[in-house]
Amino acid sequence: MILIRSIEHDIALIAHVQIAGVPERSEPSRGEIAYANVLARLDSLGYSGYIGCEYTPASDTLSGLSWALPYLRSQ
Repeated sequence: MILIRSIEHDIALIAHVQIAGVPERSEPSRGEIAYANVLARLDSLGYSGYIGCEYTPASDTLSGLSWALPYLRSQ
């Protein structure tokens, strides 16, 4: 909840968002952060900047990108 509150508070200052799974730095769909909620909140706040992904896939690259399919299809 602190993460989303920080985003809400500082949205006017945010120009780029970088994501990865926490703590292993694997796919954003793995780990402690519920990125579906974070990305939905960014969207609802009107964020139009880039979202970068800096992680090491748990297996191969193509499988490691499968988490992003719902976001790519919605565009």
